[in-house]
Amino acid sequence: MGKRREILRTCRKLGNKGILPTIVLAEFFAQTYRRTGREVADKYFREIVNSGLDIVPLTKEISYHAGMLRAKYQEKVPWGDCIVAATAAQNRAKFVVTEDPHFADNKEIETRGTSELHL
Repeated sequence: MGKRREILRTCRKLGNKGILPTIVLAEFFAQTYRRTGREVADKYFREIVNSGLDIVPLTKEISYHAGMLRAKYQEKVPWGDCIVAATAAQNRAKFVVTEDPHFADNKEIETRGTSELHL
């Protein structure tokens, strides 16, 4: 969680607004639960929820945009990535921080890996 904490801190700094789609929060919880158990997953979930990031729910507008992306890429880009890209676009994000190799197929928004962030 060390690198994630650094990212969360950077997003909270003045001038940086971090957003987090609810689907990413759910995916993170599930992966953490599977790897470390519920107690640790609950702890990290609370830490992210209280981090100051703007947690963005899936709205009908984001759903529509995600559906358009999914169709555009002929269903080759996973739903989660379409929802993340649509959420970023709807919220005018400059880029998406991801280590997901599938996201490179999505040309709708710039991506950066955690190693590319200046922390």
